[in-house]
Amino acid sequence: MARPGSAPRYTFRAASAVITFWVGIAALVVIVGSPVVNRDWSVLGFTLGPSLLLAWVLWIALYRPAVHYDDARVVVVNIGRRHVLPWGHVTNVRQGIGMIFELDASKPVVAYGVPAPRQAGNIASTIDRRTRPAFDLNRDADLLDGVRRSATPSSDPVVSRWEVVPLSIGAVLVVGLIIEVALGL
Repeated sequence: MARPGSAPRYTFRAASAVITFWVGIAALVVIVGSPVVNRDWSVLGFTLGPSLLLAWVLWIALYRPAVHYDDARVVVVNIGRRHVLPWGHVTNVRQGIGMIFELDASKPVVAYGVPAPRQAGNIASTIDRRTRPAFDLNRDADLLDGVRRSATPSSDPVVSRWEVVPLSIGAVLVVGLIIEVALGL
């Protein structure tokens, strides 16, 4: 996905989380859509607030976390936090529970939205290993480490900040739900 006038930007995101997000959203559409179709406005009023809050939770926990990168920097989006890491400050990229970006002057940044690939479990391990292709646990980290090594040096600072807008949306939804429950709507 390229931005106008800039180098291509790529994204790593856990496919299982994205699938779970869309399945959850589809279920919420059915939950909210059914009272609309049946014109049952009291049930719609009862389900709308919790459904919006649940959709926000699914979005911020499953869909939003990701690693975006281009030739100049990597942007790690975790739940409620965003880290902009110029490649010049990243000393190493490795896989752990999530993708780990080691920095030259501060503690490492873990990308929780990009989980480490897993080796085959007990069932798959019984399959003949000669017919199954080798599985590289560090594939994504090695790819990003190659991008890091070929990046042009930059003196831009590492920036870590709270995601105020997405967290504020969640706070408004929580307050709205509390008011709805308190008033018995």
